[in-house]
Amino acid sequence: MRDRPAPNRPLGPLASTDDEDILNNIDGRMHGPMSGFIKKYFGKFRHVHQDDFLEIQVAGKVSGRYAIPSAAPSPDNFLQWFSKQLSSELGGARGSWHISGGNVTPEYETADDGTCLLLTIPASQTSNADTRWRDVQVIGQFYRNSNICYQDGLLRLCRSAHQVFASQPVRLFLHGFYVRGSLIEFWVFDRSGLYCSEVFDIRKDFIQFLSVILIYQLMTDDDLGKSNMIESDQDGSYVVLDSSVTPSLGKLYLEDQPIASRERLVGTGTTCYRARMPYSSRWDYVLKFKWRWARDRPENELLELAKEKRVWGAISLGYYKEAESTANLRRSLRWGRHRKFSRVQKYGSEEQQQEHTSHADGLVEYTEETGDMFQNRVLTCVVTSPVGRPLHTFQSLSELLHAMRDAIKCHRSLLFDARILHQDISVGNIIIVDGREEDKPKGILIDLDSAVELAEGTSKDDGIDDGVVGTRPFIAIGVLKSERHSYRHDLESFLYVILWTIITNHTENLPETSKLRQWSNGSWDELAMRKSLDMNQDNFQTILEEFPPEFHSLKPLAESLRRILFPLRDGVFWTGSDSSPEAADKLYDEIISAFEKVIASERER
Repeated sequence: MRDRPAPNRPLGPLASTDDEDILNNIDGRMHGPMSGFIKKYFGKFRHVHQDDFLEIQVAGKVSGRYAIPSAAPSPDNFLQWFSKQLSSELGGARGSWHISGGNVTPEYETADDGTCLLLTIPASQTSNADTRWRDVQVIGQFYRNSNICYQDGLLRLCRSAHQVFASQPVRLFLHGFYVRGSLIEFWVFDRSGLYCSEVFDIRKDFIQFLSVILIYQLMTDDDLGKSNMIESDQDGSYVVLDSSVTPSLGKLYLEDQPIASRERLVGTGTTCYRARMPYSSRWDYVLKFKWRWARDRPENELLELAKEKRVWGAISLGYYKEAESTANLRRSLRWGRHRKFSRVQKYGSEEQQQEHTSHADGLVEYTEETGDMFQNRVLTCVVTSPVGRPLHTFQSLSELLHAMRDAIKCHRSLLFDARILHQDISVGNIIIVDGREEDKPKGILIDLDSAVELAEGTSKDDGIDDGVVGTRPFIAIGVLKSERHSYRHDLESFLYVILWTIITNHTENLPETSKLRQWSNGSWDELAMRKSLDMNQDNFQTILEEFPPEFHSLKPLAESLRRILFPLRDGVFWTGSDSSPEAADKLYDEIISAFEKVIASERER
């Protein structure tokens, strides 16, 4: 898991995540148009058109009343209309709409970015710069010109969704809408993907469009996808744990900012906080929220197994509960196959808008079906100890080396003592533990969500054939080539972790010119090819040249690890796994000894 802070961001420039990252994250995880979408999310609200007014009713009671404009807006005056009409008071409204940038003139909309429309709750009269992403409850993206590239516009909407989930890490789902000219699609985002309604024409379906936009302002927190798992009082933010699961914990206060988070729209959404008991000043626990893949084995079972087998350096489980699932959130909707963007992007046209059908110029027009179906994710709340620091916060070379060595020893104990293969060795899954006795690990492995228990009778090196598992920059070459995941692949990942940690040099981002940047994007085959080339002698020396001066003494360690992990066989370096237990023992011994040799050398300096 990549460890990044998740601050309460102002509504200024969007975060550094670029369109390629977002495209890789969402492509092939889209559905639509969904039959029953409008009924599911807006069905409990009834809109009644009386004279010049539109009433929104819930359970027979009027929730809001709005004076209907004399005409639907055109693409050219949409922003001015939106700003004037929807800023007027709506009885019962919980929030207010904002136009990103505060400028509603047509000139404000750029050819690339369009205009961002945001509903904030509570209602805010402050300027755009003072509004916070944590208050945004609905997102919209508007383009005046209908011939905008469909993919580009949707990615821009996804960038706003990315920001909302990054600032609201326990959010369940998020509403959005995408306007191109006079065509609109309504969207919902969750950790399994994104899906949309049929296409509507604002001019022809004006009352339908207006009622949905007004309903957003009347929705409850549950309707909007907000979670109440984190609450606040005068002492700060807290969670109340289920006393029937762990009576001894109960209420836990959280630090203001997470110590680690995975800022991707679709996926695990992992977010970790340091936590303390009421009336205590000691942050003794880590509380983790994570949307695990439903087919994966629950982490609590593996942590309990590790405890039973007395794994050296294993974290201790204090609490585990499953709170929600995307399958439950999407209940009553019928699912087909995922969709991905077509290789050749088409552009909308005025003619397409005139010929409106249920699929006109929407998601289906610009995407194609994949062979994949919906993947359910389960929101889990896990409390563990001890509390550690992210790997990049190491305070000396000695501390970094000890943490890496002990994490490898922990991996060895997991494998040999509990027959657990971790499968996701990354910079975010190794933590540094302070103030421990000499015989206790200084660095430990966390996050067993991707781990597997090897079946009885399976050799330790045989591993698991379960697709590509891991965090992109650290996945072993063999795994990228669809080999069975083995202990040796995890040890290869440790090499990538030490290279990454040294080159990032106490930060979380690689230098712009680093070769390691190429390890994050592309197909599995492309990544396997790049890493294979980078691990040969000449190219590896180029990577070592990226080491900052204060890390030059670690170059021999990196070279030793490369030689140990990639021995030459018939003149070609080998990326496979030896099948014998003796070979596994030997490989662990050689790698741990390489670390201990450098630790001793650093002690003498």
